Amino acid sequence: MPADAPPPTVFRFGLADRLGIGLTSGLLWVLLIGAAGGAAAVLVDGEYAAALVLAGTVVFFLQLANIIIRDCHMKWGWRLSLGREEAWLRLPTGRLLFGRAPAFDGSLRYDEIRNVEWREEAITSLGMVTINHVYAIRLKDGRLIFLGEDRPIPRTYLWSTLAGEAAQALASYARVPLKRQPMARGEGGFLTLWGTSRPEWPGTDDTAGMSEAERRALHRRLMMTNLIPAAAFAVVLLVVSLSGTRS
Repeated sequence: MPADAPPPTVFRFGLADRLGIGLTSGLLWVLLIGAAGGAAAVLVDGEYAAALVLAGTVVFFLQLANIIIRDCHMKWGWRLSLGREEAWLRLPTGRLLFGRAPAFDGSLRYDEIRNVEWREEAITSLGMVTINHVYAIRLKDGRLIFLGEDRPIPRTYLWSTLAGEAAQALASYARVPLKRQPMARGEGGFLTLWGTSRPEWPGTDDTAGMSEAERRALHRRLMMTNLIPAAAFAVVLLVVSLSGTRS
């Protein structure tokens, strides 16, 4: 790196993000343990239907808890440090929401990097869609290292920015382009909890991808998906208001 290169930089999730996901994980597991104990208690009392409902609820939310625990581990472990000649990366396996990526923990010389790449990945489930911005490092030997992703911020049309800022800085330090790949679509399975699959990442010579019309259509669906919680809340308020008026 030249003498006028920027000083070493570190990217990691903020303390508030890490404490928030840690607290959420702990509370969810406390609730699940309590629900499992409740299911066992009502089963002993002979309330088989109630026990079955509680057990089904525990199984359903157990998958959600596993996702949150994985995300918690990722946010506490993910780190990118940029020096003058090389980068140090600690990339946990759960850094992509809809698919596992091999963990990477070590240094990477800038002269090993061909370019940094990113794309939008749309995951659809039951008519709803989420779009993540996924970033990857393409090495000169052809290998691909997934850096991480920025995810939609709930109830907004904005995304988180940490992965994108880290990818941009890495490309700047390595003096390589930040290349945008075409948008790709994967499957969300059932409620994005079971049966999810991410699309394959394109090779170095692949140019085919989703058309601009398809991309715009998925972004419109994302906007509608973001409106669902607000619409549901409005319906609840309307029902409560009408009930109060009649009484």
